[in-house]
Amino acid sequence: MANLRYYDDAGLSAAFYDVVSNAYPFRGDVAFYADLVGPAGSSVLELGCGTGRIVIALAERGYGVFGVDLAPAMIQRAALKCERLPPEVGGRIALMQGDMTRIALGRAFDGVIIPFYGYAHLADPTARADALAVVARHLRPGGKAAIHLPAPAMLRQPLGDEELSGPYNAAGDGVRIRVVARSFDEATGRFCQVMDYTLIDPAGTVTRRSREELVYHAVGRDELVAGAETCGLTLSRVLGDFDGSQAGREAIYVFTR
Repeated sequence: MANLRYYDDAGLSAAFYDVVSNAYPFRGDVAFYADLVGPAGSSVLELGCGTGRIVIALAERGYGVFGVDLAPAMIQRAALKCERLPPEVGGRIALMQGDMTRIALGRAFDGVIIPFYGYAHLADPTARADALAVVARHLRPGGKAAIHLPAPAMLRQPLGDEELSGPYNAAGDGVRIRVVARSFDEATGRFCQVMDYTLIDPAGTVTRRSREELVYHAVGRDELVAGAETCGLTLSRVLGDFDGSQAGREAIYVFTR
């Protein structure tokens, strides 16, 4: 079975992205971003918005949010979720399929965020520098930006017995999501995790399977800070978790313009 790229239209990772993200151990990112940006009514640009978890949560708190994601399958799911929101919440949200290294919206925001390792999908320093330029271009003077990256220890963790499973609809169909391989290349900083998605009907028959590769790239602090300074962004702090810890499995960089 050939491996698909994560979030591929033909795969299952976008369909079950919320299952995986909801199982992830960090908590408090939405409150962190809200506090970062300012009071309700402030504007937020989210680059790499996925299926809209943070977009929707911030809009429910009264923020105006513009979400951008490269993967059509992800932005389509975000749009479907937003259509079901109360008008007063959905009216605060705009979504666009686009590349975080290239977009030019012609407006500035009170805050710009790249959550849940979205920046780590960028494979080379040039693309990452371009994304920082996009952040700076869309951030008002005095505004704040946050980039959430995996800490080095997370990228180096060995493969364990990692599986999520359970029903996913009223008919009793189930999904099993299993990590089947993991590697980290110290020389290139490339992390690859192979995920096996299996759909199973109530009788126990496998109805569909998709094996997909999730790839991240390690980003050094020196590269990130130097690239940000080139764009007019100043590093304010680096946290190890959203609770304010200085060390943890996360690396959260906060910049001001």
